Amino acid sequence: MFPPMAIKITHLNDLKQCDEVFALYRGDSGTLGWMPKGAFAEGIMNRRLLVAIDDEERFVGYLLYRVVGRRATIAHLCVSKEVRGKGVAASLVTALKEHTSELDGITLRCRNDFEAHRFWPRMGFVAKGTSRGRGADRAELTIWHVDHGHPDLFSVEPDKTRVVIDANVFFDLWAPSRPKREVSGALTEPWVEETVELVLTPEIYNDIQRAGTVEERDRSKSMVGTFGEVRPPALEVDRIVPHLRALYPKSVLLNQRDESDIRHLANTIAAGVRFFVTRDEGLLDKSSEVLQQFDVHVFSPTELVSHLDWISREQAYQPLRLEGSSVSTRRAEAQMLESLVLAFCDAPSERRMDFRTCLEKCLSDPRRHEVKVSCSSDGTQLALVALNPSSIEEWVLPLIRHTKQELGPTVLRHQLMSVVREAVTNGAQLLRVEDMGITSSVETALDEVGFRRVSGVWLKPLLSGFVTTDEVVSQLSTANIATSILPNSNPDELETIIWPAKILDENTPCYLIPIRAEWAEHFFDTELAKQRLPGLSGIREELHLGVEAAYYTSSNISFRAPGLILWYVSQGNEKLGSMEVKACSRLREVVKAGPKQLFKRFRRLGVYAWKDIYSLADSKVESELTALRFSHTERFLNPQSVAMLSTLGVPPPYPGPRPIPLTTFIAIYNQALPLKA
Repeated sequence: MFPPMAIKITHLNDLKQCDEVFALYRGDSGTLGWMPKGAFAEGIMNRRLLVAIDDEERFVGYLLYRVVGRRATIAHLCVSKEVRGKGVAASLVTALKEHTSELDGITLRCRNDFEAHRFWPRMGFVAKGTSRGRGADRAELTIWHVDHGHPDLFSVEPDKTRVVIDANVFFDLWAPSRPKREVSGALTEPWVEETVELVLTPEIYNDIQRAGTVEERDRSKSMVGTFGEVRPPALEVDRIVPHLRALYPKSVLLNQRDESDIRHLANTIAAGVRFFVTRDEGLLDKSSEVLQQFDVHVFSPTELVSHLDWISREQAYQPLRLEGSSVSTRRAEAQMLESLVLAFCDAPSERRMDFRTCLEKCLSDPRRHEVKVSCSSDGTQLALVALNPSSIEEWVLPLIRHTKQELGPTVLRHQLMSVVREAVTNGAQLLRVEDMGITSSVETALDEVGFRRVSGVWLKPLLSGFVTTDEVVSQLSTANIATSILPNSNPDELETIIWPAKILDENTPCYLIPIRAEWAEHFFDTELAKQRLPGLSGIREELHLGVEAAYYTSSNISFRAPGLILWYVSQGNEKLGSMEVKACSRLREVVKAGPKQLFKRFRRLGVYAWKDIYSLADSKVESELTALRFSHTERFLNPQSVAMLSTLGVPPPYPGPRPIPLTTFIAIYNQALPLKA
């Protein structure tokens, strides 16, 4: 054993360095298993890739992980052969513990015949169980877990995303001799199985019947039992099949294998599963059309593994069926008690009487508590927030819930953002959550709005305006939460924590982006939305009320994130636009790619249909567009006119996005969204 070497552990944040990490992986890929390069790139973008750097600035190790629910999951731990035994692996795992200390813990699955099997107990991990891998050898795995000292939720498995695999992928998984076995086999990696449940359709039995020898067919049938299986109504499958056939040109004669592929996909759609994995190029070429018509993503194995994080986000934001509805929020009254208990008491470990008692206390004391409930246009209850603003410095949230209706989580995020803005406007300094029955879905909403769990309690520091990093540290120190929140916060995360305040940094990129009225009404323009007839408007409520969204542009501007956006509402085709700056947002991510890739990735966050994106790309799939993922949009109380922009050196016309100085952004923001003194 060598003495520990001097190394630095940091999150990798430069995509240009992906090649160096990938080279480390390739040197040990025989043990680590197959991993597409895109998975490393996504790890960098999401700050889920820790690297060990020696005193000569060389990468000597890395740790790639994901966050699944309230747990971190280790995908890869790799150390260069030249420095093994010098404490690099231990330093990487220790750094991960520090960076994930507010989660419930860290979990991984490791083969028992790997040398690393003896490493995990030395790092404080305990064996919580065993499982069998889905690889051809069905190797035994140990489930290792280390707890961060929060309430033990290990027995609650995080929700997995169901993914249908077609026959080619299924045969790849158990037949080592198949040429694509390595690519498809990545789906069986233990860290993937933490998130994904692979399932089959009944059509697999027809594929088996046509394949190979009697022995091979028997082996295939025995392997089917190791997967889940969807069983949708046969009539619904039959209804969908002709629509899928219509995606193929009439001149194409479909063979038996094509028909089988179509039925696999039809079963997937009918079963309500939103992800389908295939190696069939014909189906992959039609992925955009399938997504547009049926709300189902068609991926290759590589695409699925490369984008697990945003696939998990996609699952959390399922496209909604309440388009055109009108969501209203009102103050709940005592006579609504029983209906609210029935709608919102659904936490697995919560007693109905406990929830009822807390809610009744809030409803019976309206001078100290305000209970807000949001409903769809047909009266369906969606979200509930109980607020106690009795203390000037600290407001308390006794209850935070949403129903299992599709729009529930989105409406809850909208309610929470409204509470944050209201509290800031009234001078409060801290929001505290006292609800002990919140679900993991509610925790995700809290996290996105800027709450953080400190010593087991969810808190949201409240700041306003433009503040320096030193001022943030000072204010969080006053609330005694700086040491818990700041050490692990990158600049983008810090902006989330302090929102609606913004970091005063002269290097922050700012943009003025014109948006046509017909798109603005979906994201933030309530005046335009109100002009539509209820039920006939087609307003995307999940965008209008949500935390984040996406905007597509063919502009050649070199966008950078994180940054800030001002939205200028132009008149557009319907001549309804106000020609004013009406909102601002945080720019979170910039992605350049072809129209098909962007449509797949950001469909849930954008207004554009496939035909709109295809048109923006001049009907060329090889064209490059830019998607801007933005969040935390604030509607301006005082929209700013073209005249105001001109006085600040930003005169019309505004044919496309343009960079603006931070000083211009600040001047417009302070005029448009003044806070109470």
